[in-house]
Amino acid sequence: MDGFKNIEIKNFRGIDHLKIDDFSRVNVLLGQNSSGKSSVLEAISLLTGMGNPDSPLNMNRLRTRNLFSPFKDLYYLFYNMDVKTPLEISSELFDGDMRDLRLQLTYVFDEQTARLENGLNGVPPVSETKTFLNTLCMDFDIVSASGKRSYQSSMTANQEGIISNKKPAADYLEKNTSVYLTADLWGINLASQLSELFKRKQKNIVLQRLSHFDRRIVDVDILQDDIYIEFEDVPEKLPLRMTGDGLRRYLNIVAASANPTTNIILIDEIDNGLHYSAYKKLWEAIFALATNTNKQVFVTTHSKETLSSLNDMLEEHIEFHQEMRLYTLANTPLKGHQAYKYSFEGLSGACENDIELRGLV
Repeated sequence: MDGFKNIEIKNFRGIDHLKIDDFSRVNVLLGQNSSGKSSVLEAISLLTGMGNPDSPLNMNRLRTRNLFSPFKDLYYLFYNMDVKTPLEISSELFDGDMRDLRLQLTYVFDEQTARLENGLNGVPPVSETKTFLNTLCMDFDIVSASGKRSYQSSMTANQEGIISNKKPAADYLEKNTSVYLTADLWGINLASQLSELFKRKQKNIVLQRLSHFDRRIVDVDILQDDIYIEFEDVPEKLPLRMTGDGLRRYLNIVAASANPTTNIILIDEIDNGLHYSAYKKLWEAIFALATNTNKQVFVTTHSKETLSSLNDMLEEHIEFHQEMRLYTLANTPLKGHQAYKYSFEGLSGACENDIELRGLV
């Protein structure tokens, strides 16, 4: 299986230090509000976007639901906004590679920006003009059997906080690609996801899963960049936007899970917008598609019904038992951020005995 075996996070968002071991194919993150569930998804997203200097701002755009994320928002990446301490995310992959990413805000003199702003003709500004940290540096190492390779990507902003210079990591090609599905699916181009599947003649996979969701669905199509659903006994195809949030949520997750162009799926608040009767069907689709397309999936939830549906599905599919890991994240008074791991047996026992797994009380 491709993907990540573990992750260690330092000084990122609301996490001072957290280590999670023994990831599997489908990994479910539980925890109370502000326990760090979404931050773990974002940390994994950053590990798959190390060579792209746009990655941190793109991640902030998804969190704030704002198409414009200013440079100053990057300060919120750091624990307690402590920009003097670099944030660090490291992981071992299933193929044996190790990766270590360090993000730091610093000051870098940008000659091109100085000319445009100050008419300095390339003369470096004096120290009094260094009024803010203007550059995010993403330094990262890849350690494999062939040795250690080091890279850097960066972005620099001008005095107004507008990005003026970007430098992708030279000679670096990322082998892992991720897709992040937010709680409301903001920013996801579903038509593009479906077009890729249809082009590869995999429409039948989508239809098979849609029929499990609603047996009346007989077709899905893209017409003039809009998605249409055909229902049995309905005289014409209906725009997806007219069918309800639940179907749209389900279709987004199915399309991302089936799409062969990505191998890491990050799903925040998986139950959002779905009726509880669809949970079991969705879990079955995620496990089956992830297994068939060799993907790794990370999911957050705080719904007890979602966990019960996951347990019910796994009881019917013994082949998926070893493919699941469940973690409860908690910020403890004595040990700080901790992750408590459960296998299928732990989930099953908790559901049978009505034991709370979603967070420490």
